[in-house]
Amino acid sequence: MGIASDYLQLMQTIGAKLQIPPVQEIHIAPFESDPEKSSKFGALVLTDGTVGLTYTGLDDDLLVLQDRCKYESLLDESPVQIASLYTKEEGWQKVLGMAAINAISQYLFNRGGYSPPVGGKTVTHMELDKGDHVGMVGFFPPLVEQVRQMGLPLTVIELDERWLQKDGQFEVTLEPEKLNDCSKIICTGTVLVNHTIDGLLPCFRNASQIFIVGPTVGCLPDPLFDRGITRLGGCIVLDTVQFLGLWTAQEKWRDSTRRYVLSRDSTYPGCLQILKHATRGLNN
Repeated sequence: MGIASDYLQLMQTIGAKLQIPPVQEIHIAPFESDPEKSSKFGALVLTDGTVGLTYTGLDDDLLVLQDRCKYESLLDESPVQIASLYTKEEGWQKVLGMAAINAISQYLFNRGGYSPPVGGKTVTHMELDKGDHVGMVGFFPPLVEQVRQMGLPLTVIELDERWLQKDGQFEVTLEPEKLNDCSKIICTGTVLVNHTIDGLLPCFRNASQIFIVGPTVGCLPDPLFDRGITRLGGCIVLDTVQFLGLWTAQEKWRDSTRRYVLSRDSTYPGCLQILKHATRGLNN
């Protein structure tokens, strides 16, 4: 099965054993004609204050979601039901489905008493050394600069042709097969939103570290760990009131969140163990 089917099945398993709060609010960033000024994110808020973030910057998803009719009917619904949108064809549906999956995951972490380890800088977690050839799926300008300053070969896979370039050991290309030459790979959360992770996995086979990172990566890591992904980096909204206040004011909301990193080879207990803790005593 593909990643979408696995995540939906996992959400349904959780929903069958745990009463998850319904959706209270859905927030979509306003559309800006200048793409550099748009935040490109969405947020789904459960009635207990749990927030699931998602990315809206692919294709015309952000513009389509300016139409509140696309999601107003989802308010007061179970996020498990909304998670089924992740398996649909339209980009805006995947965007909302990802938000629901992230909200359910964050709710399970909290209810199960699991606090993900605090995350540091992405480059630090990649443990880069002089023999590495770094691969990147999605153009992270600050991260590109950091890797280039280290003098390491860097190959970036992009869908947007405006980024294409080649300069010595640095290349931005449309060809994912070039990731076969990379020893460590960093991906944006967009590979989850648009399901491109399924097609990219064969190109990761020579990499010892595969790190998917970004605000959208708030999901349970298990289906990705099972596929060979080694690290996930997401963020938890710590103060929902502060977060929504910053969001409404169109200000940066990083101060209301905490970055974290989950590693396949660490003490992460697995989602079923967390679910067991979350449901302990419910049937007594």
